[in-house]
Amino acid sequence: MRKRPNASFEPRRQWLARAGLGSLVLPVAACDGAFLTRWGLTGSGDEQAEKEAATAAKRTAEARDVELLNAGILLEQTGILAYEAAAGLPFIREDATVLAVAKLFRSQHEEHRDTLAKLVATLGGTPADPASAPSPAVPAKVLDEEASPDERKIATLRFARSLERQAADTYFQLVVAQLQTDLARRSATEILPVEAQHVAVFDVVLGAEKPVNAAFFSEQG
Repeated sequence: MRKRPNASFEPRRQWLARAGLGSLVLPVAACDGAFLTRWGLTGSGDEQAEKEAATAAKRTAEARDVELLNAGILLEQTGILAYEAAAGLPFIREDATVLAVAKLFRSQHEEHRDTLAKLVATLGGTPADPASAPSPAVPAKVLDEEASPDERKIATLRFARSLERQAADTYFQLVVAQLQTDLARRSATEILPVEAQHVAVFDVVLGAEKPVNAAFFSEQG
C-alpha cells in the first residue's frame, strides 16, 4: 500500500519558500573570493606562492645583513688594533688620561665586535674571523721618531678620531639605508651614538672650537 505524504511537510515547504529560506545555499555559492579564501576554501595555490615569496625575501634580507655585519666586525677589529698599537706608544702610555680613554674605547669596540658576531649567528650566518681584519694604516707622522712627542701624540689622536668618524659614518649608513632586518637595524642603532660620542670626545681633547659642529649627524665634519 502506497504511503501518503506527510501532510505537514508541504505547508512547511511552502512557508520556507515564501520566507525566502528555501535557497539558503545561494549565499554560500555567491560568496566572494575573500570569504572563501579566509576559510581555506579556495586560493590555496596563491597563498602558498605568497608564503614562498615572503620566505625567499626574508632569507635574502638576512643574507645581505650578514654580509654587512661581517664587514662591521672587521671594522671594529681594525679599530681595536689601532688602540692597542696606540697604547704601546710611549707618549700615549705616559699620559694617564689619554691612555684611560684609549682603553675604554677599545673595550667598547670589543663589545661592538662581539655583539655583531652574535647577531650574525642569530641570522644564520658565520661570523667573520677577527684575525682577518686589515691592520690600520697608521699615518707617517705617528711613526716619525724625529718629530716631537707632542706632535706625534696630536697625530695619534687625530688618527683615532678619523677611525671613530669612519665607524660612525658606517653605522649611520647601515641604519638609514643598508640593513634590512629589524634585528640588525636595532643593534646598529645602539652602536651608532656611541661611535659619535667617541668622535666628540676626541674633538674636545684636540681642542676643537665646535666639538659638535652641526645639528644633524650627516652634516657634521
